Amino acid sequence: MTAASGTQNPDSTSVPQPTLDPSVGDACRVLLIRHGRSADIVPGSTDSADPPLHDEGNRQALLLGERLSRTRLDAVYSSHLKRAVDTAQAVSTHHNLSPVIYEDLEEVRLGDWSHGEFRRRAATSDPEFLEWRLRGTWDGIPNGEGDEAFRVRVSQRIHDLARNHRGQSIAVVCHGGVINAFLAHILGTERSLWMMVENTSITTVNISDTFNVIGVNDCSHLYDIIHTVPR
Repeated sequence: MTAASGTQNPDSTSVPQPTLDPSVGDACRVLLIRHGRSADIVPGSTDSADPPLHDEGNRQALLLGERLSRTRLDAVYSSHLKRAVDTAQAVSTHHNLSPVIYEDLEEVRLGDWSHGEFRRRAATSDPEFLEWRLRGTWDGIPNGEGDEAFRVRVSQRIHDLARNHRGQSIAVVCHGGVINAFLAHILGTERSLWMMVENTSITTVNISDTFNVIGVNDCSHLYDIIHTVPR
């Protein structure tokens, strides 16, 4: 009898340590992908509500598509916003697929801070923005969607997609806030703003009756984050 476990091993057979099994089995492998870098905008302009990809974002999307060209993908999904759709197209073209669009995969709805106002406040270190950021959630933005509604919206859609693709692998091209909110939902964390999500990074989750987070914020098709010297 071992002191640590209180169990017996009568035949003295060695037992290996459990290791990560990346196979899907009856789960759905979900690749959560943030869109490429979006274009610079003038807050309040026509393009500010739905900016396209920046030239750098197009380059990132092409590198992402090449990275995933040898990966099994049974379906590609995207939010309806241009930066996500164009990124999804760069992935799906290698698999003879067309992105399926769902509006509920869009970024958090920002109310009075939409149309580039959120970006302006962040860039100028607006005191009201800095105070809001300490919350770590999407609550507190005037007329915004709010944290719980955002989490419910995106998590329901992603779980529905996973249920429809048991034993398969899908790409879901969305937004940094969506990826943060979904992981916060399945991990049960209070903060929904807890990770800086790189453009075109891949976060992999196996989803069945339970979930298994395989990898987070993988952007090795852009650069090696371990060996990149911080500026």
